[in-house]
Amino acid sequence: MQYSRDKNLLLTVFFLFWLPVVLFFALDHRLLSQVRPALFWFNRDLAELTLIGIGLPRWMIDHPASFAAMDGLAVLLPIILLRSAIRNKRFSSALGWIFTVFLVLYILLADIFWQVHLEPFVIYWLLSLAFLTNSERRFYGILRICRYYFLYIFVSAAIWKIARGAVFNGQEMSDILLRHQGYLLAGDCDTWTCRFCSWLIDHPGPAQTLYIAAAVLEAFFLIGFFTRRYDRLLIALAVLFVVADLVVMRIPYWTLLVGTVTLWIGSDVRRPAIVIYETTHHENLPALLDLCETRFPRVIVFLKESSWQNLSGGQSPSDRWPRTEFIRQPAGSRNRPFIRSLFSFIRRHHCSHLHLSTLDNNLLVFALRIAMAGNVHISLTVHEVNAWFRDSFRSVRKLSESLAKRFLRRRVRHYTVFLPAIADHFRQRMPDAVTVFIPSRFYMGPSPRGAALPLTIVVPGSVEANRRDYESVAAFFETWRPARPVRLILLGDSDSPYGSAIVARFARLESSEFLFTSYKGYIPERLYEQKLREADLIWSPLRVHKTGGHDEPETYGLTTASGLTADLLLNNIPALVPAEFGLPEPFRKALLPYSSMEDIARLIDIGRQAGLRGDIDKAFVFFRKENFFDAFDRLTSPDYPGQKG
Repeated sequence: MQYSRDKNLLLTVFFLFWLPVVLFFALDHRLLSQVRPALFWFNRDLAELTLIGIGLPRWMIDHPASFAAMDGLAVLLPIILLRSAIRNKRFSSALGWIFTVFLVLYILLADIFWQVHLEPFVIYWLLSLAFLTNSERRFYGILRICRYYFLYIFVSAAIWKIARGAVFNGQEMSDILLRHQGYLLAGDCDTWTCRFCSWLIDHPGPAQTLYIAAAVLEAFFLIGFFTRRYDRLLIALAVLFVVADLVVMRIPYWTLLVGTVTLWIGSDVRRPAIVIYETTHHENLPALLDLCETRFPRVIVFLKESSWQNLSGGQSPSDRWPRTEFIRQPAGSRNRPFIRSLFSFIRRHHCSHLHLSTLDNNLLVFALRIAMAGNVHISLTVHEVNAWFRDSFRSVRKLSESLAKRFLRRRVRHYTVFLPAIADHFRQRMPDAVTVFIPSRFYMGPSPRGAALPLTIVVPGSVEANRRDYESVAAFFETWRPARPVRLILLGDSDSPYGSAIVARFARLESSEFLFTSYKGYIPERLYEQKLREADLIWSPLRVHKTGGHDEPETYGLTTASGLTADLLLNNIPALVPAEFGLPEPFRKALLPYSSMEDIARLIDIGRQAGLRGDIDKAFVFFRKENFFDAFDRLTSPDYPGQKG
């Protein structure tokens, strides 16, 4: 998968450089057909002497049309090769050989006829060898050789400066400028580059400092022979060096920058392994982990200690997912070192995939890390669609987050959401991305029921005003007279002024006929799941239109998913929901939609019917992991195009 992406990237970068090289030759009147008079030079190069010995340059002089033919092939051959590779999704070895041989021949002829410098084009010859093979191992082996040669170009230049003592000669840079840029000083010298060169010639100290800095910069590339950790930095230094060389020395070495692709693409084959990063929404991990263990030989999860403790209500996460490695962030530790260790792990173990299960903070940090992560396949779970696409510039933090999201939207092309309607809405916003629906957990079947208890109604979720309408729940119980005792459980944190006020309203209703339970603080997952399994009914008083985490409007079921979708799959319990809240089949089998107090009283009686649980159980068979293998494969494969359901 990464091999396919890397081939496409190499092709794109190579020809984005080669075609401008040909254009640059044309603008400089140095295409073979533009060089007049057509005379060839005897250079001290065995390859060129061989061409001269077989008579090719003389034959071309006798047949002037051959010069134009060679220039035409310099443009047409790469286009043909690129088109073939895109259409067939593999290299044509025959076309690869033709292009590579032609490339060597063209540059040698350019040196014979107009003395082009060969050194910047050796990297092109080496990179073109990658077009000769469709073997993943050979492809990365060629890239590794090209990478070492690109590093050698800079390191050898530094060694040359040091070995000949140039860095110790205080006049070296001034003398070089005087020899190479003297023609600039013969005129009016009215450009800033001329004035800058003149100043450097007149001030040997700063000029030599610049020379030494260039030598140090070139020598820094030596580190690339021992580690790939600083490859992104080396790319920036290469660009800096080429720009400085163009400004100060007027040498257009930009053609060398094609070699930076070897620093960007990892020259080691990525090992099939998926790393998952999670922060606080651990309740959405179970289905993802089930699929990962089925599809990947190695699964690694980076998550907070509290999330690990509450990831599975029934057993230890290590027992439930025995093939998964859990790397836990200690309580109280800082996020950024943990994020740094995440990407260090990916780089060190050459992991092929990274899935961001929740990304709601440190967006700029992630953007920068992902930019330097190379060819890792990135996928992301989107919790709030509008928040993902909304940019805000009202503060420095919002500005940084918006810039980070813009980069991430370009870099990340594979997404998962928790409802089909959200996937459809997301595809409208980003049609060229792969967006799939995978539930937060898979249905494990109904739990055995104990002895009859008071009618138990559970309201899951934090007791707060933005997402749920607890006032309507309180108003209902203040007026409703049930036929048998009722137990109401507010299964969420009520430790807030709003929560305390709601709890006080229910507490005033407590009697032998109305039992009430509430909680303050975080509820452990084991207890949370236990209370849901004991419920006869779930009541989710959602405010369907709510404000998202970044003050943007979100709609439950359309642009964001409620935790109810995960709660429903824990058992076959019916749920009271506002009529405005829509879920697709087979979720809909478990929903009892209401639009008035009278509806609620009527639906509670319907929810008691045992047959309803049987219908829900039959419908929820759909939520088995086998039904989501294809969606997961689309999520984790770079070869799937957008607009896939």
